Amino acid sequence: MPEETITDRSVLAQVRDLVPPRPLTPTESRQVLERQATRLLKLMTVAGPPVPIEQILTELPRVEIRRSPGLRTSGRTEWAGNRWIILVAEDEAHVRQRYYMGHELAHVIYHPLADLSLAATDTIDAVTRLEKSCEYFAACLLVPRLWIKQAYFEDRIQDVPSLARLFGVSWIAMRVRLEQLGLIPTSDPRRST
Repeated sequence: MPEETITDRSVLAQVRDLVPPRPLTPTESRQVLERQATRLLKLMTVAGPPVPIEQILTELPRVEIRRSPGLRTSGRTEWAGNRWIILVAEDEAHVRQRYYMGHELAHVIYHPLADLSLAATDTIDAVTRLEKSCEYFAACLLVPRLWIKQAYFEDRIQDVPSLARLFGVSWIAMRVRLEQLGLIPTSDPRRST
């Protein structure tokens, strides 16, 4: 496992510190992921949409982004001896690249934590649970709860395309986030966070 330096402590460790050293229930993990995304935005002094995810990643020590042609998945994270390499498929739409940067950042954050905190449950294996958690983190990071509620209720921006443009995410990602927050009815009852 990669060791952290003092420089990393300033952001990654502070975000990791929010995870209790025990297995988390699915509800607890969603709450922790939400708090982690909020803390990261605060530490990086991001105050409104759209979240500059690429800038955040380039400012983190020992994290590098690379766009890769022909990548078999939308994103992937690798440890390269002294830094994390976040690969995103360059042929994906910009909004998907942004989403997968957030998703892969969650893998970096959870690298030392997942085996304990996101262990398998009776209904979901550990790998699937980690992937779902990374998806949820990306949604929380790119579409923070307080910001979307402000846009939705105070600014009265309530249509999915306008909200998606404001936050720099796909229509699908915005719809899922609105469903997660109970702002619109769930279109797929099998979808869970």
